[in-house]
Amino acid sequence: MKKTIFSIGLISLALIIGTVLIGCGGGGSPTNVVKSLHTAIEKGDSKAIGQLMTPDAAQMMVMMGEKAKGMLASYGGIAKTEESIDGDTAVVNVTYKNGETSDYELEKIDGKWKVSIKK
Repeated sequence: MKKTIFSIGLISLALIIGTVLIGCGGGGSPTNVVKSLHTAIEKGDSKAIGQLMTPDAAQMMVMMGEKAKGMLASYGGIAKTEESIDGDTAVVNVTYKNGETSDYELEKIDGKWKVSIKK
């Protein structure tokens, strides 16, 4: 009986966490969007890239393909991030393990953060 109640509790907790993550777009902060974008590029997941970037930026990233993947691999992963939000725009500064840095500009579109191309 106790095992059944414990199992039901674990399943309920997993469903709640899953629902929250889906509702937030996988954690939807600008920093989480940039981290998810890195994962999508590493996997070559063009569908995920399209969901995480503005249409123009996604098209350019998909065209870069393996070049973008290789560039990210050379950075050795993310060491730290700093995020600043100003209304419907944000900037995430990423410092990579090899010391390189990049600024990612994001804009909020239909309530979701999307990585955009610098203007």
